[in-house]
Amino acid sequence: MEQIVHCILILVLSIFSMKGAMGSINTNRLMNPRTMTFVEAQCRRTRYQELCVRTLSNYVNSTSQDPQEIAQVALKVSLAKAINTKYYIMKVCKEFNQINKGNHKNNNQAAKDCLDQISDGVSQLTNSVKELQHLSLDGERAFEWHQSNVQTWLSTVLTDAYTCMEGMNNLGHVSMVSYKVKAMIKAKVLNVAQVTSNALALFNGFAARHKASHHVGYGKSKP
Repeated sequence: MEQIVHCILILVLSIFSMKGAMGSINTNRLMNPRTMTFVEAQCRRTRYQELCVRTLSNYVNSTSQDPQEIAQVALKVSLAKAINTKYYIMKVCKEFNQINKGNHKNNNQAAKDCLDQISDGVSQLTNSVKELQHLSLDGERAFEWHQSNVQTWLSTVLTDAYTCMEGMNNLGHVSMVSYKVKAMIKAKVLNVAQVTSNALALFNGFAARHKASHHVGYGKSKP
């Protein structure tokens, strides 16, 4: 799974180009100790700290000291994992469509509902990545408007993920094959929720630090 996500992330980074990002995609490299200390400090604000450190140490620029870059990488990792999960559930739906009988009918509907929710999550994460890039382009007075958008979209991703998992939990008796598929979907979606929760916390940390260092009157209306 990590190799697939890694490939998707490279594609995501190539689409949403970020200074130094492509050169930093090397999970075998050693991170600058000062940067690792910085990453660990940033991750203390997240709910899943070990996952945060592991993810960022794999993908953030090895010399980064920039909270915005860290937030951007965290968002792109979430997007890559959501895309991977979306295509896995699409594969499951296709397999259930071919069976399409007995308990598999209920399983198929639950998987389709989950696919809709994760697809929405992919859209929200894509919007969030673009929005964070616009922060440095639209000027300081538009900052809070962009900030509110990202926070709303990431909260929606979390809601979609937990709704999907709840739908999986509400399934009745399933065959052993479907049970394994159900468990895999839940595991993948949970991982999307966890990295997105971390990304939201990192974004909030960046936004708070940015606003504290820029004494500008903010307003939610975009100029």
